[in-house]
Amino acid sequence: MRRFDTIVTANRPVADGYRELRFAWPPDDGRRADDGREADDPAPGRFFTLRAGGRYDPALRRPFAFSDWRPSGRRPSGGEDGGAIAGEAACVFQLRGRGTAHLATLRPGDSLDVLGPLGRGFAKPPRGARPLLIAGGIGVGPMLYLAAALAADAAAGLCEAPILAVGARTAALVPVGLLPAGTAVCTDDGSAGFRGTVADWLASFDPGLPPAFYACGPAPMMAAVAAVAASRRAPYEAAVEQWMACGVGACAGCAVRLRSGDYVKACSDGPVLDGGLVDWEAMA
Repeated sequence: MRRFDTIVTANRPVADGYRELRFAWPPDDGRRADDGREADDPAPGRFFTLRAGGRYDPALRRPFAFSDWRPSGRRPSGGEDGGAIAGEAACVFQLRGRGTAHLATLRPGDSLDVLGPLGRGFAKPPRGARPLLIAGGIGVGPMLYLAAALAADAAAGLCEAPILAVGARTAALVPVGLLPAGTAVCTDDGSAGFRGTVADWLASFDPGLPPAFYACGPAPMMAAVAAVAASRRAPYEAAVEQWMACGVGACAGCAVRLRSGDYVKACSDGPVLDGGLVDWEAMA
């Protein structure tokens, strides 16, 4: 985790009330995590926070999941980077209040105050399992990044090709331009793709292989995926949507109740959790 100042590289609408924000990602400092990865690896499922406004308003930083991260192919200026390659990160956000309204006004070249990467990301699927990625609403962001990462792994023979399903109330809320080929689109009103929820679609879908479920979206959708995963005795990793104040586990404002009655912190224990252990009714 680190805090840094960077610049916006793109900011565009992708659906009704949704935008994609892209920004430059500076080179890491060469540190390594316990598993050998770069300590500042913005892996799928992890998140970052932005100062979304002036110095004091809004007072709290805003959390966003990575929807993409890629090397830019350009070495950062300065010549003292030790061979590191600069990158570009992105998030998909929904216009909800003052903070996101401010972010929507940013243009390429504007400054951005970033803290991250934060949290725990997704694990790789078991060998021989078909990754099924289920997204609803703003949960499409982390699923897009995971789908791209798993597709790259599949091309290298490291896992089976993922299948992504995206649900929305109506076609205007689907970020069509961001979706990979083959995405199953589900709309409540039938204005695009399958008529019904992603849970309805999932109930009759045969992946052809034992499934491994990944999801991010509203609690009722996440609960429905949990029920399907349990019925198929399949693993289920869920990125929970929870309000986060500090983002580092200090304030306990993002507590998530488990079925056992215990609580975990979404920002530091998650946001990716075992979906079968979460008390989804408590989050509804």
